[in-house]
This record gives sequence, structure tokens and C-alpha cells, in this order.
Amino acid sequence: MSFIQLIRREMQGSLPRLAVMSGLSGFGNAAILTAINSGAEAASSGEVSLSSAGFFIIALILFVKTQHYTLITTTAEIEAIIHRLRVRLLDEVRRTELLPLEEIGRAEIIAAITKNTATLAQAGGMFAFAAQAVVLITFVALYVAYLSPLAFVLSVLIVGAAAGRFHAKSHELAMGTREAATWENRLFDRFMDVLDGFKEVRLNRTRSDDLFKDVLEVSRTAANIKIRTQGEALKRVVFSQGSAYVLLGAMVFVVPAFSSDTLGASIQKTTMALLYVVASCFGLVQSLPLFTAANAAADNIEQLETKLRTTVTGAPVSAVEPRKSFDTIEMRNVVFRYVDKSSEATFQVGPVDFTLRSGDLVFITGGNGSGKSTFLKLLAGLYKPESGEITLDGVQVTDNERDAYRALIAAIFSDYHLFHRLYGIPDPGPAEINRLLAQFRLLDKTSVTNGEFRTLDLSGGQRKRLALIVGLLEKRPILLLDEWTAEQDPEFRRKFYDELLPQLTQTGATVVVITHDERFLDEWHLPARRLRMDEGRFVEQR
Repeated sequence: MSFIQLIRREMQGSLPRLAVMSGLSGFGNAAILTAINSGAEAASSGEVSLSSAGFFIIALILFVKTQHYTLITTTAEIEAIIHRLRVRLLDEVRRTELLPLEEIGRAEIIAAITKNTATLAQAGGMFAFAAQAVVLITFVALYVAYLSPLAFVLSVLIVGAAAGRFHAKSHELAMGTREAATWENRLFDRFMDVLDGFKEVRLNRTRSDDLFKDVLEVSRTAANIKIRTQGEALKRVVFSQGSAYVLLGAMVFVVPAFSSDTLGASIQKTTMALLYVVASCFGLVQSLPLFTAANAAADNIEQLETKLRTTVTGAPVSAVEPRKSFDTIEMRNVVFRYVDKSSEATFQVGPVDFTLRSGDLVFITGGNGSGKSTFLKLLAGLYKPESGEITLDGVQVTDNERDAYRALIAAIFSDYHLFHRLYGIPDPGPAEINRLLAQFRLLDKTSVTNGEFRTLDLSGGQRKRLALIVGLLEKRPILLLDEWTAEQDPEFRRKFYDELLPQLTQTGATVVVITHDERFLDEWHLPARRLRMDEGRFVEQR
């Protein structure tokens, strides 16, 4: 999709009216030139042309008014389009499924919402000037044809040859721009590796050096592609500028040699008219690389939207009526496979048979890479089974019911995210929040005001406690915990098993816990199921 196609599709204002006003602005600009030429001709004869002066004033007022309207309207429309694109992309992201989103990657999504929309905004600022430059050049061309048909024909030949040469590598430059964007997305991923894996990078010098070498290689490749692409674009700009000077030289040195009737005032007017539009031509040519980048940005956004639309399933989020209770969830012969993008290795969970009843407390243990976290995402409805089925109270969970199914579940995964605000909890009771903060020993660390935490600058274990508080405030019947105790100190880990879990079971909550705390489980005497997972299957149950 091109930048112009994007504007035509997304613009809600009157595009014909904007085009008319832009045309009038260009006409006013050309009329100013005509008035000045006419006034200069009268002045050369020692006279003052009042009609030319009046025409100049009218043309100036027309230009100023239409220019104001065109620029302000264009800016407002472009920013409105970018706003709608950002909102729509985020809406499609929040409605897509987890696995396709992981396959797309954060870099492409963030680039579309930030970098690509910023490119569109820059191109939008140039769009009005470019449109006016085209109109101005058109009227000046007509004016030149009126003054000298030969000069007009020669101008068309020179400009046509320059335009053909200019357009010859447009496709190649567009491909280079898209390739550079792809490598910059890869570079973003490497930066995120450095930031997200900072502890691991600092602990292992060899890993740090290898990652840094990879960053250098990716950055160097991206830079080389951009240098090559922008170098070709700048060559086209210089060529276009040279062509403009060739055109002026032809008017002065070539046209008089073939047509004597263009000598004198006529050739002066023609040259002045062409000089008048040279700046506009230079601006138009220099804006073309930006429009090429805008075309690539619009294409990237369109491709991302296409990917996201194909992954959006089920009813809209706002249409889901959350369930308050359930009796039984069953997983029958559920199999899930995925391919790791970095190693191209295939991982499989299943076939799995599992039943979860209201009020159950289930512990799941197993080694790293055994499939516990993937199973939890299947149970949460974040991953869709490749085969088999999940039923809720005897009814199969399909795409249309998956959001309603997920509304039963609150979860804290190992890679959880803690929000600054209590989103989705419209009226959290201050007394209940303070009680939970005190119970989790966080009352002196943070607080909640108007639904927002005072600070999240906490230790890893404290952040997980705060995440569990948020999960409890959601008041959903099922709570899934993935290695929640991993970062807790021994005292609070004991408190979790001896105090928090019994309280949850007494309130009728259904809790599934992934844990490595074998010692605590061996000492436990409360009713609970204990499952062990190995190579994606349950191998033991107690």
C-alpha cells in the first residue's frame, strides 16, 4: 500500500475540498508570479501598473488564506489518521492470540506503532507542500507555453527525461528501504536482549562479547543498507537539481538560437518563471525520499494489520460477559506443538488428559523444559490446542467461547507484567487493598491512590506479591501460579504454603500451582492433587 492510498482510505475529512484548496493555493502562487512579471514590465517602461498591483494583492490574499487552510487541515488529518492507526493496531494486538503474536515479534509491532507512524507524520507535513508544488509547476508550465511554445516543448523534453531517469530505480529504493527496516527490527530485538537479559549478560563475559558482536553485525548491516539506499536517493536528488539547471541553461542559450521571437522581454519572463519554480522543484525532489520511506511505512503497517486480522478470533473483548463460577474443566487428548524460531526445534506438550473441578488445589512439578508453563497457557486458553479439546462444564471451548472461558481465570506467569494501574478492577475497596498489602508485608512499600500504585520500585519477590494481590482483587474463581515462590524469601515461602493457600481453599478458590518446592509439598497434609510433568506429559499423580 502506498502513502497516498493510505490517506485516501483513512481520511475522514473532504479530500476533494482539500485538493481544491491546495489547487487554489498553487494557483495563487502562480498568479503572484504573473502579477510580478506584469508589474516589472510596466516598471521597465517607467510606469506603475495599478491593475498588476491589485491583481498581486488579490493573488497574495488568496495564497495566504488557502495556504493556511491547506497546511492546518493536512496536519490535523494526518495526525488523526495516525491516531486511528495506533488505536486500531493496539486493539487488534489485544484481541489476537498469544502464539501468533509471539511469532510476529515485538520489534515489528513497536516499529509500526512508533517509527512507521512517525514517518507518516513527517511525510504528511510535506504532503501539502508537494501538492502545491505540483499545482504551481502546472500553472507555470502553462504560463511558459503562453510565452514561448518552443521553450515549453524543450522544458517538457528535459523534465520528462529527468523524471524517467529518476523513476528508474524507485522500486529498487523501496525494496532497500523495506530491507533496512527489517534489519532495524532485528537490531531492536538485540537491544531488548541486552536490556531484558542484563543480569545474564553481566554474569557471562563470553555471552556478553558474543551478543555485542551480533549487535555490531546487525547494526553494521542495517547501516550499510541505509547508506546504499540513501546514497542512491541522494544521487537522484543531485541529478534532479542538475536537470533543473540544464533547463535554465537551455532557456538562455538554446531557445534564442532557434526562435528569434523569444528574445528580449519574453525570454526574461520565461527564465524568471522557471527560476520561480526551481525552489519548488528542489523541495519536491528532496521530499521524494521521504515519500518513499512513507510508502514503505504504510506498506509495513498494512502487512502488520493483515497478520493481526488473521489471528483475531472470537467475540470482541467488550462483548464478553464474565462468568462467575464453573463446575468442571476437562482437557481430553490435548496436543500442542510449536517451533522455536531461534533453534527451529519442535516442542510438544501432550497428549494430555486433565480434569479441574471447582475448589481443587493442584500442584504441578517437573524439570525445566518439561512443558509445565506451556500446559498452564493451554489451561488458561492462551494457547489453542493443535488437537484434542478443552470443555467447560461439558461444552467445548471454541474460538467464540474462548474469551468467556478466559474470564474465569487470573494468572501470574513466570514472565508476568505488573501494571501501574489496577486495570479491569473498577472499584477496588481501599480497606481490602490495605488488608492485602499488610498481609503481604507491602503496606510500608507502596499504596494505591485512585487505582494507581504509588511505586513499583520493589524487589522481585515483592513485585510478585503485588501481582498476587492484583490477581486476588480480580476475584476470579480460578488462580494459576507459575513458579510464584521462586523469588520469595524462605519465611514468606513458608507463609505461602502454610497460610495463603489454606485461606484460598477455604474461600472456594480453584488454584493450580507450578512449583519446584518438593520439600514443602512432602510436608503438606492438606487435600491437594500433585502431578508431575516430564517431556510434555503427566507421568505421576498423587
